[in-house]
Parts: sequence; C-alpha cells; structure tokens
Amino acid sequence: MKTGYLLLTLLLSVVCFLPACEYDKHDTLVIYYTSDEYQVLTQNLDLPSVPFDYSPRQFSSEALKNMGTLGRVLFYDKNLSLDNSVSCGSCHQQNLGFADDVAFSTGIMNRSTARNTLALGAFTSFDDYSGDPQTTLFWDGRVNNLHDQMIQTIKNPNEMGLEMSQITAKIKNLDYYKILTQKAFGTESINEGLILLSLEKFMNSITSSSSKFDVGLGGSITFNTSGMAVQGFNNQENLGLNLFSQNCAGCHRQGMEALPVFNGPVRSANNGLDLVYADKGAGAFDSDPKALAVFKVPGLKNIELTAPYMHDGRFNTLEEVINFYSTGIQNHPNLHFLLKDNDQPKKFNFTDTEKDALVQFLKTLTDPSMTVEEKWSDPFL
Repeated sequence: MKTGYLLLTLLLSVVCFLPACEYDKHDTLVIYYTSDEYQVLTQNLDLPSVPFDYSPRQFSSEALKNMGTLGRVLFYDKNLSLDNSVSCGSCHQQNLGFADDVAFSTGIMNRSTARNTLALGAFTSFDDYSGDPQTTLFWDGRVNNLHDQMIQTIKNPNEMGLEMSQITAKIKNLDYYKILTQKAFGTESINEGLILLSLEKFMNSITSSSSKFDVGLGGSITFNTSGMAVQGFNNQENLGLNLFSQNCAGCHRQGMEALPVFNGPVRSANNGLDLVYADKGAGAFDSDPKALAVFKVPGLKNIELTAPYMHDGRFNTLEEVINFYSTGIQNHPNLHFLLKDNDQPKKFNFTDTEKDALVQFLKTLTDPSMTVEEKWSDPFL
C-alpha cells in the first residue's frame, strides 16, 4: 500500500511538470491546455502554460484567469481593426501607463484620433470602469461602462473602424481563439458578447498599487504645523502633497481616497483652458449649455508617464500643466466653481519651489511595475 501511494504521488508530480497544469487551492489538479492545444497557441502567442490571474482585488477565479487571457489576446490583436494596422494596445501602450505619447494617436489608414488617448487603469473602488451612473468614460463622458465604450471605440472610423459583427466573422475561425474561447466559456464559438466580456475582464485587471504614494499610505501619515507628512516622502514630496490636497484634490480624487483630506470626486469639469473651444466636449451630445466644453477629470496614477496632457494634448510636461493652473486659467462661462475666486478664475500663483514640489509629488504616483507586468503585455510573437 505504501509503495502504491508513493508511486501515485510520483506520477502526479511528473504530470505537473507538463507545461499546462497546476494544483488549485483545494489541491485539485487543473489542466489548462493539452500538448496539442499549447502547440497551436504558441505558434502565434507567447502565453504561459498556466494562465495569469486576472482577478481584481484579491478575488481569484479559474474562470477569470481564462477570460482575462482571452481578453489580453483580443486587446493586442490587430485583427480587431479594419486594415489590421492597430489594436487597442496600439494607443494604450503599457510602457506609457496605457496611454500614448502623442497629442493624437494614429488609427486605421493613418487617420488621427480626435482627442488625446486617456490612460487605462482601474485603480480603486471608485474606478472608471465601475458602471456607476456618475462614471465618465471618454473625454466627453458620454458613456459610463466599458461595454459601450469598447463598441464605440472599435467602430470609430478614425480608430479601428469595425462593427462587432465584423470582428466576430473575422476571428471566429482562428485556431487560437477557438482554444481560448473554449477554455474561458466552454464553447469554441466566439461572439460579440464574449469578446466584450473578455476585454472587460482584462481591462479591469489593470491596476496600480505599488507606487511610492501607495507604499507611503501603507505606512503612516502624521499631521503637524506644516500639514500632512507621509512616511517615506522627502520634504519636497510632502510639500507637494500638501499643496495638492489644498488646491487640486477637490477634483482629482481617483486613487487617493485613503487620504481623509481628499474630497470629491468631480467627474467632469471645464478647467478654463480657453475662452472659446474648438472641441465642444460634453456639449457635442448634450444640448444643455452647461455641458459645453466640459471634459472628463482624469485619474492621476502614472501621470508622469502619460504626457502629453489635456483632451487635446496641448501640454507636453507636468511643469506646463502646473504653470497653466498657476496663472493661466481662462474665464469660460462653464468654468468649474472650484477654479473660481469671487467669480473670476483663480490664480494660484505658485512659487518656483511650490511648482517643483507639486511635480515631485505627482511623480510619487508612478508605478513602474505596472509598465512591465507580463500579464498585461503584448502576447503576440
């Protein structure tokens, strides 16, 4: 009996040296891909034999591993564009905080996008992908959920240029999708709903929690006559934090809810870039005059990586952004009240020292690990 038990243990150990299995938390052997399946996948894709975990917020699921893997492949597949020239990842580049480094990205047929690419990342329980009715996606805030956002992006004639039905017809016979869809949903037949759900699971897994700011919040926050002090911050960074909390946090809350002085969030606002806007913002689809030139307030995680800034990419550096808020706010009729003082645009008049401190604080929001995490990278060979 003892010999038989040892033999069985040895056999199971050998099995798990095969390239596509692992034991789950219940010590049950999970086989992800057969040898033939993995051979087919690796003709086009650099995928791990055991899928990465795409479960957000510490919740793990075998189904989410497989859905996230499918979503990762879809995110980077140029087959999702009319001329096979761009993927979602072409504009949302991992090394740039899932943003782009030009004012307007290049879509199909070398066409230019109408606005600057927003960074991706679901960073908190108040993240942009929650489906909350107050959530704003796109610069003009016209949708509040990833399902609608993805459909509109994919069919945009300047971006990817395809209807979802066209995508389904285009990729349904690709062998790697048959395998990945079977693993995720128990069927080889991919369809519009499964494509969108998988993309959603992948995109919702993109998170950032290892910046200097996050690490500091895991330590201690003290209060003194100078304001807050975060453990691990130098004097300049703490000065920037206090300036930010006093002057900027009323609008920019995303990713910073743990600090009690950060209020909001303001989802959309006019920030006084111009007196007259070429881009109507929310006013393009909302006839309310108060919607004219109102744009999404973006999150600030990895903001150091996502230049240029604003809906039209007019500012190339964080220094330019802070200079604008210091003395350049214009008195647009819809200027947000938090940027007004006695019905006139605020002039924060930051000193050079304060400007530099704000920049240094914003750089504490950078999470380098997010830019190299393999499970969010391009899997195509």
